[in-house]
Amino acid sequence: MTGLRTVSPLEISDGVIVAQPPVEDTAAAWLAGAWPAGGRVRYQHLVYQAGADINDSIPPPDNPTLWIKVGPTNTWALFNGRTSQSSKFNATASYRFRFGRAVDAVCAMGMTGVHSVRVRVLDPTYGTVYDKALTVGLAPETADWWEWHFGEWTPTGVLGLFTGLPAFPQADVLVDFIGTTDMEVGNLILGNAKEWGLGVEIGASVGIQDFSRKELDEFGNRVLVERTYIGWADMSVPIRRSEIMAIKNYMTKNRAKPILFLGSQDIEALNVFGIAKDWSVAIEYHDYSMFAIQLEEV
Repeated sequence: MTGLRTVSPLEISDGVIVAQPPVEDTAAAWLAGAWPAGGRVRYQHLVYQAGADINDSIPPPDNPTLWIKVGPTNTWALFNGRTSQSSKFNATASYRFRFGRAVDAVCAMGMTGVHSVRVRVLDPTYGTVYDKALTVGLAPETADWWEWHFGEWTPTGVLGLFTGLPAFPQADVLVDFIGTTDMEVGNLILGNAKEWGLGVEIGASVGIQDFSRKELDEFGNRVLVERTYIGWADMSVPIRRSEIMAIKNYMTKNRAKPILFLGSQDIEALNVFGIAKDWSVAIEYHDYSMFAIQLEEV
């Protein structure tokens, strides 16, 4: 039985990215000088929009009254720890990282139009020590002949998870995506996996918090306006006596950081990249306690 696994993402910076897709964003790189109102620039992997005509040498972060932060650049959106923004690519995308430490888990989430994901670990002394690819395809929503021929097919492998990468601290980690001309990747997470307890108990629940507008107007007509939503999952995990302080310290340390929680190998809804809205450890038995956690997607 597999316990609850967690992956805390390593920080992505210019110092660890060896290579990335060649065009970071359609926005031009910021330079001191004149920019028209509405013009967009990129600066330190963020996109800013001019709120008025600008002609100065003050970088956008230091001039928030004139520059409006839009969000991350395209090739860095998959590192921003949010599920609401994604990176868009034309058929292929490749990243190469050098952390100077061991990395044993890679996960790509929120993929659309992606056919395959490949992860390699290249050590300067031993060469290729890990090379694995995951095929992402489409499948019927239910195992039924009618659905197979006429039903809607949905993506499979939307969680591109690679664990058990060998520990080579000086190695480079390469991640390659192949797909359609309009493929998207929501999150790319690299880190080290931890395993807690004896597995998620039966009785876990999943759902969404919907922010859509669903109201009746003064004439009794239903007004529906689709808006965003946040996925959530509640689960309980029996943990060992020796894990109580360890999991308390881990959750405290990462209390305001998104974490990848992997609750199941076959129920993908129990795998959440998000934050712990609430958690507790009930010390019910001498050798085992119950770790209860409420998760929300970021």
